Amino acid sequence: MKKERLMTPGPTQVPEESLLTLARQVTHHRTPLFEALFEKTRRQMADILRTEGDVFFITGSGTASMETALMNIVAPGEEILVLSSGKFSQRWAEMGEVFGAKVVTHTVPWGEPFSPEAVGEILRAHPQTVAVFGTLTETSTGVCHPIDRLGKSIRETSDALFVVDGISGIGADRFEMDAWSVDLAVIGSQKALMGISGGGFTAVSPRAWKKIEKTPRRGFYFDLLKYKKSAENLTTPFTPAKPILEGLAVNLDAITGEGIEKVWWRTALLAEATRAGIDALGLRRTTSSPANSMTAVFFPEAAGFDPKRFMGELHERFGVKFAAGQGEWKGKIFRMAHFGLIDEFDIMGTLGAVELALCNSGFPVEPGAGVAAAERVFLRGN
Repeated sequence: MKKERLMTPGPTQVPEESLLTLARQVTHHRTPLFEALFEKTRRQMADILRTEGDVFFITGSGTASMETALMNIVAPGEEILVLSSGKFSQRWAEMGEVFGAKVVTHTVPWGEPFSPEAVGEILRAHPQTVAVFGTLTETSTGVCHPIDRLGKSIRETSDALFVVDGISGIGADRFEMDAWSVDLAVIGSQKALMGISGGGFTAVSPRAWKKIEKTPRRGFYFDLLKYKKSAENLTTPFTPAKPILEGLAVNLDAITGEGIEKVWWRTALLAEATRAGIDALGLRRTTSSPANSMTAVFFPEAAGFDPKRFMGELHERFGVKFAAGQGEWKGKIFRMAHFGLIDEFDIMGTLGAVELALCNSGFPVEPGAGVAAAERVFLRGN
């Protein structure tokens, strides 16, 4: 029997206790028990996000949380600035167009982070901008953007709100919503929060509420004013995916019990070890501004190397599942996670599998080189 080793940057491995919670009989969501669950998880997510603002559980994927954020603050004809650096950040622009916004897109080459100074200059040239939409971790490229410095630049040059897609990064990469002047943040359940797919959170600052209250209602299910009113009674306006939230509650207990600072440190150590292993194998990473939640790597360009054989052997022989490239980098990269339930032995085992699959796919490497490099990082980290 082959053991599955899920190493994709979403969905990710789910803790066993969380899975067992999902197996329990369904109970009703309009009860004091749910109200206690609602309040506890909302408080824990605010702690993870480092915010004093409101946090709402959204039944739907991370994209549903993105749509919730955008549609509540942007009216037709209003100008928004989208910071596009890959396939997923571009989704903000696609959404903006659907909702009738005037979309200004600032694009950087894949693999590069945004310059806060350049964003400030664009906002000076577009003073009517009502919101800037950015991304903490661009999963298609492995880049972590400097949200702290971008937030500072936006606040100094504009009255625009700052909206951040933290679906892949929050809970793994450092993120401080209030200190970094972020007005809305969105999170998905199936990434660093270690849940199953189908849930998310949208966090809202007091500053964002002022814009929400002035923006015409154009949605029903994702109307944040409904969520705010229901939250006063410790519930949701519509039937929530209660089992997903119950499973997440187990994971949030673990994260907040460990402490988000320690989680950030541990994830950073896994990331450093992974990068050391990849470098030792002579592979080229996609960015000099890497996320701690994941690593993206170009396939070798050596003659005779077969990417399909490499990815196939990783999964079929070793059970290691990576994510493939998308958009501009489809067929050019592989992407692996190192967050959530993933630990040191997952990283070393995965690097060992990578070594063997590389050799069998036409790119000989020194056996043990990547594993040894990662192990040296772990020894220093401890």
